[in-house]
Amino acid sequence: MSTSTPYEILGLAKTNEDVKLRIAYRKRILELKSDRQNNPTSRKITPEKFREICRAYETLSDYEKRKKYDEDQKWLSNLDLSEYTLQQLASEPDLALSLKERLKNSKLRLINAQNSITDQTPLYCAARACNVEAVHYLIEQDADPDLQQRSGSTALHAAAFFGHPEMVRCLLECGANYTIKNRFGNLPGDEYNEPNINIKEIFSELKETLFVQTAANQFDWLKANIDRIGDHIDTEYYTQRQTLLHCACKKGYFDLAKWFVEERHANLDLVDINLNTPLHLAAYGGYEKIVDYLLNKGANSILINRWGMTAEQEGIVHGTKIKQLFQAMRDMNMFDMAIKGIVWWFQYYFEDKSPNSVDGQGTSLLYVACRFGQTSIAEWLLDKGANINFQLPGKRSTPLHGAAFNKHLSTAELLLSRGADINIKNSFSSTPIDDAQTDEIKKLLQQHRDNLAIDKYIPVHLYDDGKKAGDGPLAKVQLHCDATIEDLIKALPDKLRDSYKWFSIARSPLDFADDKTTLISAVCRARHVNSIFLDLPICLIAYTSQRYINSGYRARDPRNGLNLRTFHSEFRSKQKDKSFRIKGNSNEPQIFRIDNVSFKFPPCCTNNDTLIDINYIFSPDAKKFQLPECICLFETAYNVENEKLNDMPTITVDNEPNAKLYTWVSSSAYWFSHTDQDNRLPRIGGIQALIRHVEVIPKSLCLLPDMFIQNAVGKLFEKRQTPVSCQYLKIQEPDVELFPHQAYHGTSINVIRSILMDGLVMPSTVVSNGFRVCPPAGHIARGVQAFGIPDFANALFVSPSIHYCSDPVYAVTFSSGDQQMIAVLDCRIRNDAFKAFASTVPSYVAQPGDDIKAIEWRITCPAAIQITGIIFIPIIQSRAEAARLRASKLGMNPNNVA
Repeated sequence: MSTSTPYEILGLAKTNEDVKLRIAYRKRILELKSDRQNNPTSRKITPEKFREICRAYETLSDYEKRKKYDEDQKWLSNLDLSEYTLQQLASEPDLALSLKERLKNSKLRLINAQNSITDQTPLYCAARACNVEAVHYLIEQDADPDLQQRSGSTALHAAAFFGHPEMVRCLLECGANYTIKNRFGNLPGDEYNEPNINIKEIFSELKETLFVQTAANQFDWLKANIDRIGDHIDTEYYTQRQTLLHCACKKGYFDLAKWFVEERHANLDLVDINLNTPLHLAAYGGYEKIVDYLLNKGANSILINRWGMTAEQEGIVHGTKIKQLFQAMRDMNMFDMAIKGIVWWFQYYFEDKSPNSVDGQGTSLLYVACRFGQTSIAEWLLDKGANINFQLPGKRSTPLHGAAFNKHLSTAELLLSRGADINIKNSFSSTPIDDAQTDEIKKLLQQHRDNLAIDKYIPVHLYDDGKKAGDGPLAKVQLHCDATIEDLIKALPDKLRDSYKWFSIARSPLDFADDKTTLISAVCRARHVNSIFLDLPICLIAYTSQRYINSGYRARDPRNGLNLRTFHSEFRSKQKDKSFRIKGNSNEPQIFRIDNVSFKFPPCCTNNDTLIDINYIFSPDAKKFQLPECICLFETAYNVENEKLNDMPTITVDNEPNAKLYTWVSSSAYWFSHTDQDNRLPRIGGIQALIRHVEVIPKSLCLLPDMFIQNAVGKLFEKRQTPVSCQYLKIQEPDVELFPHQAYHGTSINVIRSILMDGLVMPSTVVSNGFRVCPPAGHIARGVQAFGIPDFANALFVSPSIHYCSDPVYAVTFSSGDQQMIAVLDCRIRNDAFKAFASTVPSYVAQPGDDIKAIEWRITCPAAIQITGIIFIPIIQSRAEAARLRASKLGMNPNNVA
């Protein structure tokens, strides 16, 4: 027990007024802060001594307590740690770890608990004591910086009054509202006037930032100054990494949130340091109007935060009112959504509904989408297995009839590419060609029919290299499998033929050694991946002059093709035979089976009975036929030479959802498949194979069997502990001589297959699947100067630190079973191919071994990067368990998050 009085400890006289008391306590706190800058061995103020100061201030700061002490001279100078309140723990910087431990096992509502007498929160007390570690932790756990204590002051008032410029900065950067007045009429910026501490300068500086003005709901100021300041709308600010939209949604500023979305085009789905989207924050705050608005604008409702929670689950603290908004969205009429083309509704809310659902009149969802020209909806439904040749009850029109009659060219193109039957007649005896209402669609349908007849089954899509030309193709042409560059140029529309004569795939230039070099051979030699499998359509970039010749890309040597005689000899020795008789003019699909393989012939696919002969081998020798993961190898032929089908069958394999149909380009090493035709046989005549794509991550990542080094049977991954605990998929052996430097690249699971196919590519490149790659949101934008480089983002970025590239700025989380994971590419880099720069992620915390000044490598030559593997790092070991823990922390029944 102390022998000194509280007045003596604080250096006060009994007659001093309350304001003197606060000033005396401020002096002691500032002395402690100064003392903590010294070496621990030379500090003068021990934790025990400051604890006594805190008890003295508590005794005198409340009127009733001070009166009682003055009467009986009794006070408690010491207190067992177990009896501390959260406010008392937060008031002592030396107890920051104890505060974290206490809150770790407490309900989150205690974060904002207010003292029954003073209304002070733990955050207020931590700010008063300049307990920076505690403030960061409390804010991260969603402490409200704007709660007012009994005098009306907030934590920001306390930080200013007690003379902590660093705490003022911290709170403003965490979203504190500087416009709140206390009961004395003072703003936080009015609370401290000492000239030697730059409190006012901090306020003046930060009031010129968009984030601080957003946190204060300064709508008029933002409208007047946002263009002057020039920050990108999706800039992620300070340690919480929240955008302006995050801030507005967290604070419930509806008008401001709406303005950011509608007028400034803010990204709805960027995540902060806790992987919360603006929708998460609005739901957690209970702001129904904002939640409803974001849902109707297409905010992604299935994203998971660091606690394993969706936005809907974060709203459980508000009973059913937030949940009902999400349920109302799920209950939307799917046919209305299809008519309006609301793609995100199908992505987030379709759930386990059938893609073949019909309305009260028996009209299918796909037909509705095609009738109204909603091509993206039609594509989504087809991906989910919708019946492409559905026929309306009575009228018997198909989706292709609906698209053709209603003049929707792009929808008709999609349906044809997916194998829609152009020969089905409706109840008016009309085919889609007959129903087409524009010459353009009639020409498209007739050309498709003609191409089927003459086996021009290699589609090629040509794109311009510049972003200004748009994301769509310049032209789409059909070629023979042995087409050369001359054939490609001749097939171009007249307006393009004389201009575009050079081509690349993902900016890797095509090398035609001579006039006889086929397009397929040139494409496969130029690709980043050394695979025998080629997806159609072939998407190329076309140029008016030679480009990227000296970019470091080198065409690999041609692969040795299969010897035709040897192939047929081996095939004939193992084959089994079967025939299918297809009935002519049948209005029903006809299905034939060989073992677990089904051939489904569409209605009206032939005018006369037609006999198809099938020679096949199940599980052929992978080495002899150079076909890894081949389920079935087969050859088709017409029994009678002059017979022809009007349309081709689709082929499926029981219990093999990742089986893909490939056709051999005879006498070559390559097999090709139409990615968008749902295993539709391209022709009768030729050799096909059903290849099992390897499901690396269920429902998220399937790879071709020759895209990576196969491990032991049934074991895709190596388990590793270095450089972090992870699962490792080996792509190739590293070439340490040519690529001596180790580096990493954080990415999204959705683009890994494309990256392996084309390599890492520069911004705005059109890759081989036809998509134009854009810089990631939340990082330095194109055209912005940084580190003295005019367009810093026009490059590829890797890091020698796996921790740095695992940051949410680079690596996107995904679900794998019950885990949440991130994907990181394991790379090797050539000598002298990169320049090292300091971190561009301001809030990144360096890990052991990191050189924060050289942690980001900028590379302008994609050929200087070798991808050797994929690292899958678990972020949440069990999402279900994490969500249950979160619900418990929220004080809710854990079963409510199921």
